[in-house]
Amino acid sequence: MFIRSKDILSGPEWANVRALYKSSGFTDDEMKKPIIAVVNAYNSVCPGHFLLQQVSQRVKEGISAAGGMAVEFGVIGACDGVAMGHNGMKHILPGREILANEIETMMEAHRLDGMVLIGSCDKIVPGMLMGAVRVNLPTVFINGGPTLPGRMKENNPYGGEYIDHSIIQQSEGALKAGLISQEQFDWIENNAVPTPGSCAMLGTANTMCCLAEALGMALPGAAAIPAVYSKRLAMAYDSGKAVMALVEKDIKPRDIITKESIINAVKVNSAIGGSTNAVLHLLAIAYEAEIDFNIFEFGDEAKDVPHLVPMIPAGQYTLLDFYEAGGVQAIMAELQSVLDIKGMTCTTKSLEDNLKDAKNYNLDVIRPLANPVHSRGGIGILTGNLASHGSVTKPSAIPEDALYFKGKAKIFESEQDALTGIRNHEVRAGEVVVIRNEGPKGGPGMPEMYKAMKLLVGMDLGSKVCVITDGRFSGSNNGCFVGHICPEAADDGNIAYLEDGDTIVVDVKNGSISAEVDFEARRSQGKRSKTPQATGYLYQYYKNVRSASEGAVIPVRD
Repeated sequence: MFIRSKDILSGPEWANVRALYKSSGFTDDEMKKPIIAVVNAYNSVCPGHFLLQQVSQRVKEGISAAGGMAVEFGVIGACDGVAMGHNGMKHILPGREILANEIETMMEAHRLDGMVLIGSCDKIVPGMLMGAVRVNLPTVFINGGPTLPGRMKENNPYGGEYIDHSIIQQSEGALKAGLISQEQFDWIENNAVPTPGSCAMLGTANTMCCLAEALGMALPGAAAIPAVYSKRLAMAYDSGKAVMALVEKDIKPRDIITKESIINAVKVNSAIGGSTNAVLHLLAIAYEAEIDFNIFEFGDEAKDVPHLVPMIPAGQYTLLDFYEAGGVQAIMAELQSVLDIKGMTCTTKSLEDNLKDAKNYNLDVIRPLANPVHSRGGIGILTGNLASHGSVTKPSAIPEDALYFKGKAKIFESEQDALTGIRNHEVRAGEVVVIRNEGPKGGPGMPEMYKAMKLLVGMDLGSKVCVITDGRFSGSNNGCFVGHICPEAADDGNIAYLEDGDTIVVDVKNGSISAEVDFEARRSQGKRSKTPQATGYLYQYYKNVRSASEGAVIPVRD
């Protein structure tokens, strides 16, 4: 067993380092053991991370029980829900790169031997996995778990038994349209999120936690355990023990995250109806792991895997239902025939070995391949003269009658312009709402158009208009939408040259998005994209970030 921390802890020349550890209360005996970092995104801003101190304590106990010395450091963990719909959202995706850099800095500066990553929410999970494959030291990921869903009152306007945080913004649209009362709206606000945890629907947070397990970086069954369940703490203890087995056998993230496991995660994402943001994040993780994988391969691998799990926003079930049905292991067992099951996982066993214990306890929640919710895949990659480098949609969350949409363009130059226009009832049924200048460079930071889409759904326009953007969407969005349009407006993409009234055709089934426009003629009239205004870190991000079709990464190598 190679313990690299011993290089700076042995001999008289390293007494200064031993003294620094001793000043924190560590002993000579402990410093003979592998030093394992507990990388904790705890804060009291983000409800998905509110309980992570308890998780961290159990992880440290597991590390100690298995013969390691646990040290802990914190990393950032911004909340998409708090940042949503104002300029704070511009910092959310860029925070992913900061987090990966924080992990690299701490692990390399202190020559630590392995780590357990603890996080729950949207960009934190992929940022942690990106940092893990970059430093490539034995690693286990554990999330804090989803919140329990709210339970809706009788005679509610939405149907179904459970609700979650995402319904609140939708309810604002319904309130403005006179479809619900102020009393009903207030009740939803006060009861939609009854406990701490990541949001109860299959948004980006829970999608990425599920995909961490599908990649093999989290223990079987970890992703869907509710935040407030005692099993979450037991899983934390086991995760601490598991990282020590990886250290013993020198199994590293790049042994686990391979092209085959990335493709497995793409297929799981399609089957569960996961977030469109998974495209950005799996591309970014592949980049960090030096795996050759592109957006069109993502589309090819996703398109033939049907949607099997009807979770909110693409169905009625929540993460609690998914957990009780068997979670990620159960869906992977249903998909075994289309997965590569020979790869290594953080259990030190193959995926095939792990799946021997998998059971599906509810065939309504987790459907078999022979009985899908939708025969179409959960993620679609569209191309055409509006998106020559690709764009992303979520067929599982689009109503059947909106899979083909032809309409006249209604142009908004920013998210804020769109929100104002929608609230002022400027959008009409049959239109294609275009929100541009919101890509990785144009935002800058590629904010989510979550609020715009939710308002339209709440106004009963979700399938009667189509929203297209060079920004992105929340995993909780439903309706007719296309994001990640590349090239973006700030890269002089064709979306910059659209005008009000242009005819746009979105054909999800055939994978195309196009406009009936002579873009070369428009381009000859002069450049139309705006130069982003940014200071601070967002200036650095704007100057260095790559296209969304490449994962919106900041390059870390030539």
